[in-house]
Amino acid sequence: MKGELITTARLFNKRMEFSHRLVFVYTCIIIIPLLALFTYIIVLTEHTESAELNAQCEKAIRDNAAKISDYIHTFSLLETMIETNNELMLFYTIPENCDEAEIIETTNREATTIERLQTVMPTIYAVRIFADNPLIPERWPVIVSSRRTDLSRLKEWELNYSAEYMGNQNALKGLSVCSTRRLIKSRREIGWLQISMKMSDFFPFLYKTPEPYQNDYIFHTQKNNNGINLIPVTNSQINKINTPLGKKELERLSAAYAESDGSGIGKISGNGRTRIASWRTDPVLNIVTVHTCSTEMITGSIVRIAVIAVFGLLASVLVLYYLINKTTSRLMSGVYSVIDGMKQVREGRFDVQIPVTSTDEVGETQNTFNSMTLQLQDQIEQIKNEQQLIADTEMKAMQNQINAHFLYNVLETIRMQAVLADRDDIAESIMIVGKMLRYCLRWRVHNVTLAQEIEYINSYIYILNIRNDYIISLETDIPEQYETLTIPKMLLQPFVENAFNYAIEPLAKDAVIRIYAEPDPGGKKIWLCVQDYGCGMSKEKLEEIRRYLADNTYERISKGNIGIKNIQQRLTMFFGNDYRLEIESEPGKGTLVRVPVSLAFNTELPAGGTSVERMNKE
Repeated sequence: MKGELITTARLFNKRMEFSHRLVFVYTCIIIIPLLALFTYIIVLTEHTESAELNAQCEKAIRDNAAKISDYIHTFSLLETMIETNNELMLFYTIPENCDEAEIIETTNREATTIERLQTVMPTIYAVRIFADNPLIPERWPVIVSSRRTDLSRLKEWELNYSAEYMGNQNALKGLSVCSTRRLIKSRREIGWLQISMKMSDFFPFLYKTPEPYQNDYIFHTQKNNNGINLIPVTNSQINKINTPLGKKELERLSAAYAESDGSGIGKISGNGRTRIASWRTDPVLNIVTVHTCSTEMITGSIVRIAVIAVFGLLASVLVLYYLINKTTSRLMSGVYSVIDGMKQVREGRFDVQIPVTSTDEVGETQNTFNSMTLQLQDQIEQIKNEQQLIADTEMKAMQNQINAHFLYNVLETIRMQAVLADRDDIAESIMIVGKMLRYCLRWRVHNVTLAQEIEYINSYIYILNIRNDYIISLETDIPEQYETLTIPKMLLQPFVENAFNYAIEPLAKDAVIRIYAEPDPGGKKIWLCVQDYGCGMSKEKLEEIRRYLADNTYERISKGNIGIKNIQQRLTMFFGNDYRLEIESEPGKGTLVRVPVSLAFNTELPAGGTSVERMNKE
């Protein structure tokens, strides 16, 4: 008795040591993922914040580019309207055809028209038409003489442009985006067209107070031996609003732009700060639009999360250790009862039941264990019954085989009687029926050669011709290399039977059924085709059959003997889902069934070779 108490005490101490180790392990298992989780949250926050900043930059640059594109389009529309003003262009070309009154009237009328056009487009700062012909008088500020300024020195697009030639009209001399074009009529240069829009209207994002940590810039590109430099487009007013990029920032932005295809996004550093910059090239103005976002917001968020994570992790360690220690001590008593029950099951006591000590997960485990032992007893009994059922089934199969042999022997006896009575035709018919029975009733044989299937179909046609007063001819066109191809048994005969039942018998006249092989272009399979030339099917019936075959629902029992759904199921089972029957039919012309068969199909059977070889031996 004393020895048993000592053994029990040692077992209890070992279990308590295991509990402490379990508490430590559980605490580490939870704390390590928490540490990984906090790290992941920090990394995810940085990634998310960066992605949001990238998205903001790209959206801002898209919006800015869209505004520039709209304004360029406005310039283009205005230029088109003026250049297509045939009366104005003709007047600029040959003003000498008009007298002085007509010249003055035309000048005033066209100038008034353009001024009205400007009111429709309020963003347009100025429209000036310069005349090369000295006969055309000036009508300020719209119609001006080309001698006022040298327009040939101007680029097609000018930024920060000031019309100094406007004299004392300071309101028209503000900084603008200016488009200058030559006016040509009948291949003759007749003047200049100049359209301008205020810089603040054309590039509003440069003149508005930027959002915190965000700035916008415009650059010209300049190629040199070291690559591409970005030259800022700015003025005093823009510099007051947007903080210019530092030298290092500009150098890194120029390098990133040179490596891109004209648009992109990336990080630039300099002056102790890092920015995300997004850029896009406008090929019309030949400028680069840039939007930047500072990463200071991301840094602040990460620092806050890191501080929270450290304090949260320390608090979690203390709370988790306490909870796990308390919970483990309570749960282990129930776990040990389950372990004891499992030992009894291992020793062969399948009827063991353990007491349920709680309603929590341990109690559920105890309940599950009890249910398992009860279910185990039921399964053992069920296995016994199934073994008995299998034995009975094998006995019935053996009896069926014996019955089949008995039928073969009876037919052979009748055939010999017909031979003795000199009725060779009857003897041959009986022999063919015997062959057909042997072919059909071999329950162990599931696969045959294509030649054996064709031979069986020939016997079937022979019997049909005996019972009918018309002749059914079977034409086969099977290349010799395919005759030994292994196929599932009774693969083609049901389609021949359907051809007789639905296409030939209703007409009751001589008919032809054709069986031929058609290689597949892929080279992995062939199509075995069964074609009749009977009454065919309507489109509705054909679609109904196709939908029936397309339904993959398993159908254990088919209508009739071996239905087409059964054949499709066997094709899928032997070769895969890609092997599908194809049926074509046309009323009055017959039906064609195409059956796919794999060239690589070869079913291995235990102890005795393939089913075909075993059937041949038998």
